[in-house]
Amino acid sequence: MVPISISDKWMPPPTGWIKCNTYGDYDDISGNNGASFVMGDFTNTASFRASIVFQVESPEEAEARAIWEALQKVVEKKLTHLIIESDAQSLINQFSASVFDGNSRTNAIFKDIQFFSSKFVACLFIFQPHTCNFVAHELALWAKTNNPTMYRYVPPIWLMPFVDGDH
Repeated sequence: MVPISISDKWMPPPTGWIKCNTYGDYDDISGNNGASFVMGDFTNTASFRASIVFQVESPEEAEARAIWEALQKVVEKKLTHLIIESDAQSLINQFSASVFDGNSRTNAIFKDIQFFSSKFVACLFIFQPHTCNFVAHELALWAKTNNPTMYRYVPPIWLMPFVDGDH
């Protein structure tokens, strides 16, 4: 069973943990996509944000790429306790059960996610409804519309109204 939040907004992780909220979006007609993650800590502070555009062919692949990118960044930072939150319940169910078998497009991504997640003392994959991922959602939509990749420690000005208390 996958834990589900009893809150309707972003909640900080326990002390010593990092939480990455991820979001991937894909338009079936245009092929436009955007993925993002927002990294936050127990102080309710978002410490890193990214919006990324990939070559993907489905919403699931966009979300998997967002998780993949977040895991890479956290491994790079040598952090040890991670919570990945996503509204892609099927992916979260698979990764929580240590099932990392994707299709021909996602298999390598899933294997990388398995490898990266094994580098932590603890790594949890948790389903959270869209309302708990609002900033990540906005970043992914921005990437999908504007097609840039952006890595930021400080949020862009246009994102500030969404950031207050929500990651």
